[in-house]
Parts: sequence; C-alpha cells; structure tokens
Amino acid sequence: MNDDWMPAEQEKQLRTRVAHDRERLHFQFRWDQPDPGGWIHDMLAYHEGEWRQFADPSPWVSDDGHTGFYEDRLSFFLDDGSVRGFEEFAGWLTAHEGMRSLPSAASVADVTSHPHYGDRLGKSDIRKFLPQACAGEWWEGDWREVRSPGELQAMKAHGEFLDLPMWRAHRSDPVGYGTDAHVLDYRHADDGRRTYTSQEWTSDAGPELMFDPDVVDGGALDYHAVSAGEFPAQGSGTYALTPDVTVPFDPGVAEWEGAMIPRRPVREPTGSAADWTASGTWTGDEWVVTMSRPLVTDTPSDTTQLSPGEIYLWAPAIHHGAGKRWHWAGYAHRLGLGVTPERTADLPPPLVAHEVEPATAAADVDWTKIPVHTTPLVFPGIASWTDLVNGQRATAIRNLETTMWKLHGRAAE
Repeated sequence: MNDDWMPAEQEKQLRTRVAHDRERLHFQFRWDQPDPGGWIHDMLAYHEGEWRQFADPSPWVSDDGHTGFYEDRLSFFLDDGSVRGFEEFAGWLTAHEGMRSLPSAASVADVTSHPHYGDRLGKSDIRKFLPQACAGEWWEGDWREVRSPGELQAMKAHGEFLDLPMWRAHRSDPVGYGTDAHVLDYRHADDGRRTYTSQEWTSDAGPELMFDPDVVDGGALDYHAVSAGEFPAQGSGTYALTPDVTVPFDPGVAEWEGAMIPRRPVREPTGSAADWTASGTWTGDEWVVTMSRPLVTDTPSDTTQLSPGEIYLWAPAIHHGAGKRWHWAGYAHRLGLGVTPERTADLPPPLVAHEVEPATAAADVDWTKIPVHTTPLVFPGIASWTDLVNGQRATAIRNLETTMWKLHGRAAE
C-alpha cells in the first residue's frame, strides 16, 4: 500500500437500516461519496499500438500518473458469536503479519512452497485469516503454523468462521447480486459460481470478448472520455460485460486508440455464492446500497445461519477506489433480529433488525419506517492483529480485557 494514498477523510459515517420478515434479512446502506465513476473497474485499453491493463488506483485515490479504475464496494463480517475476539476487535482480528499489502507480506516463494497454502490451496499470497486457525495460543496467528485440514473442518462445523458478503459496484451489481466469502484459514469464496470471472488477453492479440457494437459504438468504451470524467451512466448505462451485451472480440471493430474493455465479465451466480441479492445507486453525492438474503440457507458450512429473536455480531467496511487495505473499517456491533441487544460501554451501540411484512427483495421494504443507525468507520492503515497483540496493550488485548472501540477512545460515546 502506497503511503501517499492516505484518504482525505480519516473517518466515514455509514448510515444503516436493517429489517427482517422472518424469512429474509434486509439491509440498506448509505454513505457520502462525492467521487464519480466508482462503478468502473479493471479495464483493458488499447494504447499506443498495444493492449494494456488499466487497474487501480482510481484517480481520486492517487492522481500521480494514474491509469486505473477500481470499483467501490461495501462489505461486512457476520458472526454468530462463535469466533473468539471478534466482538472485541472486528476485522482487525483477521489482518496478520505476512498478509498481502502489508510491509511484512510473505513472498510468493514462501507461500507456494507451504504445504497448506501452496500445495493444498494453490495460493501464492496470504489473505485474511483467523488467529485460531493457527497452532499455539489463540491469539498468535502465525500462518506458517496453520492447523490441519481436519481441525479446520471441525472449526467450520462449529461455526468458527466469519461470513463475509460484499456488494461490488462493477463485479456484482450489474447482475443484481453481491459476492459471498468466509474467513477461517483464508478468505475463501463460498461454494458455487461467483458473479465475475476473468477473460484472457495479450498485449498484441487483445482480449477474448468485447461489447456488442450494436449496443456500444465501436465495441468498447473510450478510455480518453472516461479519464476526462465522462463515465457511462451507472445503472442505466452499459459499462460491464454482462452476457446480454458480450460478443467475441473483433480487432477490426474494437482495436482503436483508447478502446477500453472490462477484464472482468460478469454473470449470474449459483449455489452459496448466490445467497445475497444486492443493488446500489450513486445519487451524485452518496451511495445507496441494499442487500438481502434468506435467514436460513442451503449451505451452513460457509454461511452464518440466522433466526428471529437471536443476536449476532456485525462489522462493516467501505472500499473506495483501490483494493486491499485501502478502505474504512468498522467496529463489531451486536445485531438483534427483532430484539434489542444489551448495550455495554465498551462496545458500539447495537442494531436491531426490525420485523417487517414479507419482502422478496430489499427494494420491497418501506425503509422510511426503519430507524437509521449511524456508525463510524476508520482508515486502518497498515495496523494488524500481530501489531496489537505485541504492542503496549498486548496483555489486555490477548485477554480480551479491552476492545477496538475503547482503544480508539470511543467507549464513552
């Protein structure tokens, strides 16, 4: 992560409404976002006689010779209380020494040669994981000492993982879904087909796919126009390679200076990856995002199951203009489905999912009748769980005698 990418706002205010109808859980999220174009993502552009990948960061993250576009996202962790330390430390619990984008990131050689991450999972980097997924004290979290597959499977069976759904403005919104993952020894995608894939491309032959020229003139977006701020209309415009506007690439049509085509085609998901429907609208100064899923799903092995009258833990994040650690992270809140959780001074105010009439989608909920819960999200920088459990407050953190809410001086709020 480039130190120069420090956001102008160190804190974001997320405005959340939550409802349930005894069959489905519904969220509405709103947050201020003045920068346009957050639905453009990871483009292949024909420039000076060859195809190039123009990825992150977006120009509003860094204007130092940028050639990138990276979608806006909203994500949150959901836990039934099984993960020790999550209520106290939320997403900070999942960031460890060795994780990608941190100064201590493990080398590709070290990861690919590891018997679990390299041989078994086929990974080349370390991503979010729980410290309990590793041997030793519960808080240690050394990825090199990850537990055996049998132990990890037993943890999952007992609900010791974090559910991690996400709304993505480009890679999921155009098909009306979110993406779904869970965190234990790694940030795993849920079973099934996710909303996006990758198309092959080379600098000389170009991509495999392009826009239907009957829909998008020239079979591609215009990089120069988009760079100048002429973004395709979010929602009503064509900016994503959805199946209905995608055709095989024809260099005779789409190979022109500035032609720009998404690298990530999108499609309707299947299986557990399709649990969350989602939709977002950029109003010109804020995002309004709704998400919805069944309380009970077909895949309890990778999805937190929900029941009216019970209390869960929830911690949100907003991602803007870049990937990895460049985001605003939230504290863990108690979330009651039709009940009001107890409030303690060491934790943020709880949320209540109010019971509403049956609604097949979040858009069917009368959100004006649901109270707004506003919660602060903060820029975490490169602070990790490893730093916390070895820092000045190490003993209190290891013993769960404090919380991230208290450490940030918010316990009196």
